[in-house]
Amino acid sequence: MGIEHTKEQSSAEERSTPGKAIGLTSPISTKPIWRNRVLLAVSFAIFIDFAGTGMVAPVRILYATEHGASLAVVDAMATAYLVSNFIFQFPAGWLADRWGHKRIMLLSLLAQGILSAIYIPVTDPYVFIGLRFLEGMFGAALMPATRALIIDAIPENQQGQAFGIFAAFFNAGFLLGPGLGGLLGETWAFGGAVITRVLAIMIILIWLGASLKKNTNALQSGGPSLPTTSRERTSFKDLLALPLLGAYIIAFGDYLYLGFDQTLMPIWLHNDLGASMAIIGLIYVVWSIPNTLLGPIGGRVADRVSRKWLILLFGLGQIPLYIGYGLANNVNQVLTLFALHGILYAFMIPAMDSFIASSSPGKLRARVQGLYTTTGFIGAFVGSSGFTPLYHISFRLPPFAMGAGYGLCIIVGSTLIFLAARRAKS
Repeated sequence: MGIEHTKEQSSAEERSTPGKAIGLTSPISTKPIWRNRVLLAVSFAIFIDFAGTGMVAPVRILYATEHGASLAVVDAMATAYLVSNFIFQFPAGWLADRWGHKRIMLLSLLAQGILSAIYIPVTDPYVFIGLRFLEGMFGAALMPATRALIIDAIPENQQGQAFGIFAAFFNAGFLLGPGLGGLLGETWAFGGAVITRVLAIMIILIWLGASLKKNTNALQSGGPSLPTTSRERTSFKDLLALPLLGAYIIAFGDYLYLGFDQTLMPIWLHNDLGASMAIIGLIYVVWSIPNTLLGPIGGRVADRVSRKWLILLFGLGQIPLYIGYGLANNVNQVLTLFALHGILYAFMIPAMDSFIASSSPGKLRARVQGLYTTTGFIGAFVGSSGFTPLYHISFRLPPFAMGAGYGLCIIVGSTLIFLAARRAKS
């Protein structure tokens, strides 16, 4: 089939990519994506970081309560992290674009390791709130810088594969982390999980520093990333270009689920569908496995088929699943739907990520990533606050509302993306 995009997609990307706008094009690479040292280094780093996050998360709350933290303090810890992560997404992206994607990524990992270690000597439960706020702040700096670093290093014709591989490592970390955390929590208590995470971060920092030293701003083919000369004029308006605006709207709808997940999903599964704690954990595993295994395949598809069509079709394909969640009468039905959902998501996310990458101005890559995630968090906040009243009316209403909201965002966002492609073509 060959590596190609539709004419509409290419035109849209030419309009939104500064390098192409001034007559320069991204090199076409035929080198196997698995040989890209930057991609492998940052993907493995994210795997280690999120495995560590998942490893510490199950025992952090128990550790806090053992040191006198009330439920109000535990709730404040969670709120502090989410609010901080939300607030600092865009500023962290701005800083990464100004100071360097590699530097901010390494700083974020180093700070997270130090903050994890500080938990061990702390005994005042109120200090935990401040630590979680700082963790949210430095955690917000990680993903915009990391994704921008991938865009710097990967030619456009392989960015779908790159983000598919990256997503596979990301999901594998989330899949492995909680199990390790539970095991270490049983044997070495909270300190064992924290020490393991800190040591892993220190090792990955040393390896990252060596791996990225000569490759931070080089494409896989050996050519430079898109230029950042004075001819490349960028402004805040570039962050709101029509294709990106469509992507932000889709992110808002996508993150509605995160709001449901953080507030109502365990209650919905346990109280209304009779799921045990083990089954609830299995549901997350059933979601993660297809994403981990099929993400690289979804990425290859995104490099060969029009990305805007993949976003639209696999986005619309998720709407019946949300309806199915609302109609479900037992947890086995939800397990099946989650497996199907994971498969669809494994094909949509690489297309979405690579579309954003190709639509991002060179000087604004991390800021685009930060604004994309910020918009998503707004959707999560809307979901967490808006679905609770619906749940009190009927446990079936939140999934229906999610499907309606997500479907509307897919339609509106995709319309803007297609409109941008048509304008660019004309």
